Amino acid sequence: MRLVTAGFALLTYAFLNYYIGLRGLKSINTKVPINKYAYWVIIAVLASMYFVGMLGGKYLPDRLGRAVNTVGGYWLAAFVYFIGIVILLDVFRILGEKLNILPGFLKERAWLVAAAVVLFVGIVLVVGTYNAFMPRVVSYELNIDKKAGDMKKLKCAMITDVHLGDTIGRDRLHTAVEKINSLNPDIAVITGDLIDREIEPVKKANMLEELKGLRTRFGSYVIMGNHEYYSNDTEEITRMYEESGLVVLRDQNVKVNNSFYLVGREDFAADISGYKRGKLGNLLDGVDKRLPVIVLDHQPKDLSEPREESVDLQLSGHTHAGQFFPINLITSSIFEEDNGHLKDGKFNLIVSCGYGTWGPTVRIGSRSEVLDININFLK
Repeated sequence: MRLVTAGFALLTYAFLNYYIGLRGLKSINTKVPINKYAYWVIIAVLASMYFVGMLGGKYLPDRLGRAVNTVGGYWLAAFVYFIGIVILLDVFRILGEKLNILPGFLKERAWLVAAAVVLFVGIVLVVGTYNAFMPRVVSYELNIDKKAGDMKKLKCAMITDVHLGDTIGRDRLHTAVEKINSLNPDIAVITGDLIDREIEPVKKANMLEELKGLRTRFGSYVIMGNHEYYSNDTEEITRMYEESGLVVLRDQNVKVNNSFYLVGREDFAADISGYKRGKLGNLLDGVDKRLPVIVLDHQPKDLSEPREESVDLQLSGHTHAGQFFPINLITSSIFEEDNGHLKDGKFNLIVSCGYGTWGPTVRIGSRSEVLDININFLK
């Protein structure tokens, strides 16, 4: 069934790329004669490039593989905007012809409309690239009505969904570590998808070495996201994280500074690698719930469990807040909260749109971020 669905999706994608190419060719060819064969080869290469990089990138030289992934990713983002605009223009054109209200210059200067569309999409990609590559610090402040030993406050720095690999490299992680250290946090947490799916690019560039530069009072913690499981090598990833100075929480809890509990959960995708995600109630066996309980869970879904188990705060990522419009409309409809702070009684949920990107290095309607979470406890 999955193969049938994937096949149908690829055929649909191929047809829509053909539709974009056809409309573009008809518009451009009215002004500038072009070689049709060369034109269609370019469209085919652009449309397939991301999938070539994803499936065969590890067989390509590093620089070529990175270039293929980058160009392919940008085409995916451009494709979303091109197909939306082309469909709207065709609807407008058909209605205009039926009602005889279509301005004459649109028929005569279709190439100008096409140029305007390309320019608009180009500007969107430039803005989206800025949003992706220039991370900001986003601060939250919340209260947990419990005593936490001798602690009155907790400053937690958080990143999620870095997606280290062929596209997101060591320099981006270095910037993240610098921003985290500038906050002078008590703890740092990474809530999954630190690595995209292939571990070889991360090993080759020794990317995780940057994490040894993290400076916190009580340590730095990481959980698995769905992309770590896509690697089919979670044991190796666990070892790599631990060697980088991170505390890996895989369906485990740890008492921090004798003041609060940190609980790290396996991702919903754990069954891909033969693991089974434990029930939260079992993970909290022996936990003194008179102290604050903070849960790290990559995907912010099935929130009934943390609510029922009186969790004080859950930290999640995964959604990317859709990463770019209009996909954010989908994530906001799927998740109770896809980006920001949700408070329901004593339960708090904070979801980050992420530090890195998946696929296109483009963000529209969101911006890459490091979270500065300030928690006040009862005095």
